[in-house]
Amino acid sequence: MERLLRAHLVEFDLSLRILIPLESAGIRRLGDLVRQTRESLLQINQLGKISVNTLERFLAYHGLSLKK
Repeated sequence: MERLLRAHLVEFDLSLRILIPLESAGIRRLGDLVRQTRESLLQINQLGKISVNTLERFLAYHGLSLKK
């Protein structure tokens, strides 16, 4: 699990529409992402509800979730 959390987000099949805003916000690794809440992600410029829903499904696929 620790290895998965250290993985860079660019290693996964996420769209640039999602990756670029996350990178700009300093969220570069899977571990960075799981420390975020849904609300904090929605505050990131260029990251909307559909993108956040996609990220939640992506995390669930890997057995992870956003911070509550």
